[in-house]
Amino acid sequence: MRRGVLVLGMHRSGTSALTRVLSLHGPALPADLLAGRVDNPRGFFESAGMVALDDRMLAALGRAWDDPRPLPPDAPAVLAGFAGDAAALLRDQVPEGADFILKDPRACRLLPAWLPALAAVGARPLAVIAVRNPLEVAASLAERDGMAKRDALRLWLAHVVAAERDTRAIDRVVVHYDDLLRDWRGVVSHAGLAVRGAQAAATEAFLAGTLRHHGRTTDALLRDAGVPT
Repeated sequence: MRRGVLVLGMHRSGTSALTRVLSLHGPALPADLLAGRVDNPRGFFESAGMVALDDRMLAALGRAWDDPRPLPPDAPAVLAGFAGDAAALLRDQVPEGADFILKDPRACRLLPAWLPALAAVGARPLAVIAVRNPLEVAASLAERDGMAKRDALRLWLAHVVAAERDTRAIDRVVVHYDDLLRDWRGVVSHAGLAVRGAQAAATEAFLAGTLRHHGRTTDALLRDAGVPT
């Protein structure tokens, strides 16, 4: 059975870089990729259709991408009703019969739609959960969107908790952003992919440069009085 790799992680957690690196070593990207922007000039490596569908799902739940409130109690049932739309998008945007990779941070909270969709197109899911220090994420969201630190941290927690909870029944690995920048070969192997030697130079070139911003340590996180408890 072919594999559908789901890169899951909070916004600004390095999911774009992780998706690109993994795609260079096996799984195909969707056809309708979003273009890069000033805040992510190298590209998001997200399906435009997936992002639009995920926004529709969140709207149906009375939420948006930046709303840190818990989803309503009927969320699993509401999301299951979108599984057919998600499967149709996959049939349209990913190569038939091939392994593929999907990424949209919103999907962390929308897996009751995406996991059935993967099954419908004959793909065995693998979740690659991207984790980054939440203080770094909060700093990035403050710079890009003016988001308050407390809201950013709550949003980080909502994404990470949902991704962990809803992937317990499938294959999954956890990848830290620091590890991707230090040892991308180890990350590729950890995700169950074979490192393609012919793509090593392309991977190094992609990761080179100023991808590391807002550095924070774990100790800083533990000592920060502004982190909700």
